[in-house]
Amino acid sequence: MSARTTDAPIDAVITWVDGDDPAHRQKLEQCLGWRARWKPKAAARTRYADSGELEYCVSSLLRFAPWLRRIFIVTDAQTPAFLNNLPRDLADRVRVVDHTAIFAGYEDLLPTFNSLSIETMLWRVPGLADRFIYFNDDCFLVKPVAPSDFFDDDHPVLRGDIRPLAKDAADKRLKRLFGIGRPSLRTLQCEAARLAGGASRFLVVGHVPHPMRVSTLSDYFASHPQPMRRNASYPLRNIRQFWTVALANNLEWLKGTARLSETPESLYLGSAPGAREIELVESIDERPECRFLCAQSLDGASEEFMAFWVSWMDRTVGRFQGDQY
Repeated sequence: MSARTTDAPIDAVITWVDGDDPAHRQKLEQCLGWRARWKPKAAARTRYADSGELEYCVSSLLRFAPWLRRIFIVTDAQTPAFLNNLPRDLADRVRVVDHTAIFAGYEDLLPTFNSLSIETMLWRVPGLADRFIYFNDDCFLVKPVAPSDFFDDDHPVLRGDIRPLAKDAADKRLKRLFGIGRPSLRTLQCEAARLAGGASRFLVVGHVPHPMRVSTLSDYFASHPQPMRRNASYPLRNIRQFWTVALANNLEWLKGTARLSETPESLYLGSAPGAREIELVESIDERPECRFLCAQSLDGASEEFMAFWVSWMDRTVGRFQGDQY
């Protein structure tokens, strides 16, 4: 693939929450009501746990993608403490955006504790460049990347597989109608592909940085306002939802405005990482094309892994403790 770039800016957007914040916990318990005693899996503590991922995420973007114009951190009435340690010349490039800003005009849907609902509104970040890259706070860059790794001219460079779009069985459709069950990543992407107009095949992506365009989603939701409002209305994950990232991906792919690529490669660490994951992370140095790393549920990691993780990330990515940028 011969990638071209333009001078148009590229921003990054990161979603983050500190679940240990008493104000956040209180809002969540009020939302749950009688269910607070027996939290549903959609409100499990691990979904909101903060193990210091955000600082490494922001640091990795500033270190390995210095061409980014701005980094927006989308959160709920919180400010990450490490921002106080940002060098002065970088402080203006990292901005905190409250949920009330992206839900402007839809404030009745707040508060929300649902990443799917929040992602539905990410393209509404005030001042966001048309071309942006979406990161979960547990997704990191671990080697230098170029704009062409994410955009070929104005075309998003996507990483995933084309798979058959199977029709759901009758029992699954019935469960979805009544909101029974938990949405899997595949289910969320299938539903998004159908909304995008996919009939037989769709693009499936994993836990990687996601290049997206504001104009793609703004045009779609201008013509389809009800799916946006409905998808953003669930305070907790619901099987009736779709994944807005997958909607954007499939809209681009179906229109022929996306490029598919197998590089750079990504390493995904599942929940409760331990000794095996230490070996996987150590292998990154020997894999030049492996530039993305996702580490989910570090709150469940072994003590051995966490000691290794902090040392490896401090050495590879760094934190805001000096003039390292």
